[in-house]
Formats: sequence, structure tokens, C-alpha cells
Amino acid sequence: MKSIWSVIIPATTLLYACGGTGTNAGGNQQGGDSTAAFQPATPSGKLAVSFPADADTTRISIHFEADGQSSDKTFELPLARDVAEQDLYRAVWDKPNSVYIGVLKSDHSTRYYHASIDNGSAKINLVGTPPAAVWHYAEDKEGLGTISLDLKAVDSYEQQLQSGTIIADLIVKKLPVSSPDSVKIYAEFGGANKTIGMVVPAEATTGIVQSPSHPEQVFLVQIMNKKYTNLVEIKVDNGHLKINSLR
Repeated sequence: MKSIWSVIIPATTLLYACGGTGTNAGGNQQGGDSTAAFQPATPSGKLAVSFPADADTTRISIHFEADGQSSDKTFELPLARDVAEQDLYRAVWDKPNSVYIGVLKSDHSTRYYHASIDNGSAKINLVGTPPAAVWHYAEDKEGLGTISLDLKAVDSYEQQLQSGTIIADLIVKKLPVSSPDSVKIYAEFGGANKTIGMVVPAEATTGIVQSPSHPEQVFLVQIMNKKYTNLVEIKVDNGHLKINSLR
């Protein structure tokens, strides 16, 4: 564990966060009228979130206070690596004594927690999917899962790796496509290979970004308005090529 950082949210302050099981980080889904009209509540309590800044951390601690009650809870969770601290999480207060905290996982998917007053007691729980208005606000409005680091996106990546007992080149490259609203990518390692394609906004550009301190992991990203949104994770784990869609 290299370091710990935390943030306190007083009743007059609002912090937004990254994370959520059952939602797509940085996705382009559009909410309905109720989602568009959603505005976070003014907190009547406070929230503290802390976790090691170490890339391999598996722990997040949450402290919640409201209505004279308090609760502390620690969850095991592999966090995203090589991500600026401000991009690791957000929190959205849906009520003065209720807040959803989203956290960016190591595969750049998201997980949500809910801190609230329930029957007079403060509780913090893992939730599968928060209310649509909350996660649309966190992801569409506040950029949950969108990485803002100044990373260089390229069209191809090749790096020799030893993973498990296998020594081979990890090759990832964009393939030509006929439509501006689609992208196709090829990945290969140790005799295994896979090609995948997906639809992207025609006005967006796409590229491959390497995790700086982890050559075995790269992301296919979508770039719009100088923001990087992860679409696909490609990595080598114990000799196996793994591809995870993040949207």
C-alpha cells in the first residue's frame, strides 16, 4: 500500500463519483425526461471515501453521516490502474440523507454503493444498479468512467510479454472499416486471436491506449471533446488473451 487519500463531503458540498455494477462506464445511453430533469439533492450529511492509491489495491472504505447517525464499511474491490484520482470515483446525492457512490474498477467497469438512512439507521450497501436517473446523471452528465488523463491514442500496439509460461507478442491494432460510425479491432497473443467490432458516434475518433505501467493491458478508447472513454479492455493474464467489452 503506497498511500491513502480520502475526501470529506460536508453538507454544503457535492462530490460526484465513478462506479456501478449493471451499467456501462462512459456509455452513450440517453435517459428519458425524468433523467434529463434530475438534479442532485443538497446534502444534509457528509461522506468520506478512502482507498490506497496503489494500483493493486483491493479495498475501499466509506464513512457516512446523516440525521445524527453514522456508518462505516469497507469493501474489497480492485481499482482502476493508471487513472488520476479525480477519475476514480464520483458520488451523487439523490436525497439530503442518501448518496450513491460509484467506483471505477480495474477493468474500467463501474460499481455502485448506496449510503442512506434506513428506518432511522445509517447503512451502506453494495447495489446492483442505482436508479436510472442517478446513473445517467453520473455517467452521462458527470462523465463516470471517462478518463481525462492526457494519454496518446495510437492505431496499433505491439509488445513482447512473458505471461505464465508463454513468451509472445501482444498485438492489438485497428482494422480498416467502411463506415465512420464503426470501429474494428484485432488482438493476438500466443496463438490466440480475436477480432471485434462496434458502433461508435460518427463524430468520434478511436484509438488504442496503453496502461503506462502495465504493458500487458491496453484499451480501445473513444475520443470526443478531448475526453477518453474506454470501450474495450484487452489484456494478457497468466498466458491467456482476455477481451472485455466496457460498454
